[in-house]
Amino acid sequence: MVITTVITMVVIMDRIIDIHTHILPGVDDGAKTIDDSRRIIEYLKKAGTTDIVLTSHYIKGSNYKFNALVRSKILEELKKFIDLDGINLYLGNEVYLCDDVIELFEKHEICTLNNSKYMLVELPLNTYLKNFPNILCDISDYGIVPIIAHPERYRFLQKDKKRLKELFEFDCLLQCNVESLTGKYGKNAKKLCKWLLKKDLVSFVASDVHYPSNPRNLYKAYKKLCKLVGPEKFRELTYLNPRRVLENKEIASKFDYFWKEKTW
Repeated sequence: MVITTVITMVVIMDRIIDIHTHILPGVDDGAKTIDDSRRIIEYLKKAGTTDIVLTSHYIKGSNYKFNALVRSKILEELKKFIDLDGINLYLGNEVYLCDDVIELFEKHEICTLNNSKYMLVELPLNTYLKNFPNILCDISDYGIVPIIAHPERYRFLQKDKKRLKELFEFDCLLQCNVESLTGKYGKNAKKLCKWLLKKDLVSFVASDVHYPSNPRNLYKAYKKLCKLVGPEKFRELTYLNPRRVLENKEIASKFDYFWKEKTW
């Protein structure tokens, strides 16, 4: 039985597509140098990652606002200096929500994940952005599908899970950080992450890696995820749905859940 479990883990973790990373050097609070980027990629490879979306922060009014053209050029330079050895890299953003997201997109300041219709977006961790439903509505009406980065870390959701409805009514998808399951972001984030996964409200699980750590920690987190949701759902969250993003294919909304669920 133990041998079978180990074999299953090896098989399902041999290809992970990570849609949330901070590997592009010198543009945000992630990798600072190409050598940093190389070490982070090696770190992800040891956990079974083969495809990586480089989702640098874009925060209007901060130092993290390199436009898509600049970041694309940095990515091409990165590919020249790193032996990728089977690793595929794609360009993306983690966009901090603001009123003029669509204008920024049209000006090529920000980009979607691999030029798909999916955009990774971030909300304030500790405060409530009062107009975020209006912003999400604008994004959705434009034809972009918002992927909410690490919802388990937002205090307003930790306090009131029912506010998830404000996200799902605009067809948002959720991306949890795998190391939330090991308590990296605190007990409240861990608790909400597990609840979201058990309720099948999550569409993606990713690393949100900013720097290399002990690869055993990341492997342990993925192992916890597999134990919690099972091998089939694990593959959906870490490979099948991320692949649909890269290929710009449809991913089902979770909004119907709120019409069926009676207890919280």
